[in-house]
Amino acid sequence: MLNLTPILKRDQPTSRIKIGAKKVGPNTDIVEIRHNDRRAFFYVDPVDDSIVDGIGNKVRMHQNVKTVFGGIDRGKDFLVDPDAAKRDVVECSAAKIHTSEVPPDELEPFLRENDYLLHPMEEVVPKANSDELATFEVAAMEPTGYNTLRVTHNTDLEFIDAGELRELRATRNAASHGPGAPGPGGPEEAAGDEEEVQVSLEPKKPTVSFEEDVAGLPEVKRTAENLLALFDPDVRDEVVERYGDEFASRGNSMLLYGPPGCGKTLISEAIAYEAKYNSNIEDSYGEVKFLEIKGSDVLSKYSGESEKRVEAIFEKAHGIAQEGFAVLFFDEVDTLIPDRGDDSLQRHERSLTNAFLQEMNEIEDNLLVIGATNMPFTIDPAATRRFPIQQFIPQPNEEVMAEVWRKHLSEMSGTEGIDYDRLGEASKGYTPAEIADRVLGSELQREFVESVYQPDREPIEPNTDYFLERLEGTDPKTIRQYVASVRTQIDDLEGYPELRRYVEEQAERLGMRLGPGSGPSSLETLLEAGANASESNADGGGANDGDGDGDGDGGDGDGDGDGDGGESGAGGSSSAVGADGGTDESGTADDGAFEFGADGDTGDTGDDGGGSDGR
Repeated sequence: MLNLTPILKRDQPTSRIKIGAKKVGPNTDIVEIRHNDRRAFFYVDPVDDSIVDGIGNKVRMHQNVKTVFGGIDRGKDFLVDPDAAKRDVVECSAAKIHTSEVPPDELEPFLRENDYLLHPMEEVVPKANSDELATFEVAAMEPTGYNTLRVTHNTDLEFIDAGELRELRATRNAASHGPGAPGPGGPEEAAGDEEEVQVSLEPKKPTVSFEEDVAGLPEVKRTAENLLALFDPDVRDEVVERYGDEFASRGNSMLLYGPPGCGKTLISEAIAYEAKYNSNIEDSYGEVKFLEIKGSDVLSKYSGESEKRVEAIFEKAHGIAQEGFAVLFFDEVDTLIPDRGDDSLQRHERSLTNAFLQEMNEIEDNLLVIGATNMPFTIDPAATRRFPIQQFIPQPNEEVMAEVWRKHLSEMSGTEGIDYDRLGEASKGYTPAEIADRVLGSELQREFVESVYQPDREPIEPNTDYFLERLEGTDPKTIRQYVASVRTQIDDLEGYPELRRYVEEQAERLGMRLGPGSGPSSLETLLEAGANASESNADGGGANDGDGDGDGDGGDGDGDGDGDGGESGAGGSSSAVGADGGTDESGTADDGAFEFGADGDTGDTGDDGGGSDGR
């Protein structure tokens, strides 16, 4: 007896199911399935257990079959007996059938000639001389009390109209007993079971698209398109025919990794959007739904609770996907699959990784799992292998940042003349999230609202200079903080060359050291303090009073032209650190500012400050 995982499909007949050939053997024609204390028989189409199909421990069947078992309870065994035979199926003496898609004079000989296995449900059969499917409903069959009866040449087949069908539906006794009958533990019992753990996982229709909402990232889009294309049976079969099995393999999971704030969540929803609107997935599976959950929301302080939540999430996702196709997105997935080789992990953290791995082993064909992380090198190696497609999401360059600005401002009136290229160039070092939240977020909304209702405020003209000024009032922090958090683990990035190269480039730009023991130097600490002061004093209330007395303290350079520094603008304006490690353009050295000399000297006072030379 095999215990397999059911996969519900829409693109195959109801009387035939698909199982791996190695599971049932080459001579198996019929199998018996037992689930929810019900039994039913089906013809079986053995599937070559190739790398392409990846059927493994799964059984594929039409989604209507679940009604025979009163629904699918994934907490119970789904047993398949490959030793069943046609003689085990009771012959059907009479049946009443309603058909509107297949003429009775075509359907009747088809059922008789194929020893058709009838079930009390809406059956799906192939149309004659066509790849399309058609339906008919079994309203009643005799003898009663069986979930499967076999049509023979002696079966009395009566075709009924819609009115009689409605009457029989109302009086049908679904709880009859006998071999293959429902018996106890049917839908009533299954429905009464309460989940031990409740999780919030609400499906939604994806609204973010690659074309309209995701700027740049052509390689990411190409990877997503290839992944979704392989869910199309016709595409996959043609790839196999032309190039072989190896090049048609695909997984049901994908890992997005890279620095924070660069669009991993946006991309995951865009993949779901492409699956729904720009692929053939809905034709084969049904409606596409997007499910999103944060890894941190799964964690619990109670031992064993997090593992139960992981199981409940996958259980609910499989249930939602039953009627179609679902994209399940885990943000911060690294929190759920920490490396079990880490000696600092506690037992429950290792158990959490084990629970997640177990669920990933049982992913159904109609569920695509996407994980996102900023720290892929902290993930358990076995978990990494569960994500065969891994895509680096880089920090956008100036051209892409220009598009980010364009998308955010596209619906704002008066922005037709904005120079987006200048804004993109000025946004070097920022992430899209920083632009959206810190530059164009609630503070900007307050400015706009106040300009409307406060009588002493002039209307704001949202032009290029206005947004450049807003940029100058803040500093990019996300990438600096990210590099600082991974700087000591640079050797762990060996398996992620794109991410390692990115971190090395950013560390060089920011003047940070990398490697074990590379804590912040005194200069980096001073620069970070200057950047923080810039953020807090952006309203003009700087630490210095800006009266031009030139009494700022100079910093020590390294004497070889690499000294970095910040400068305080006139009138106590913000202190800032340029993205390239030099002074920031927003400062004005002529107005009492001080700066760290590029040649490693301490800073000179500004010409108007009247202060003495600080050398």
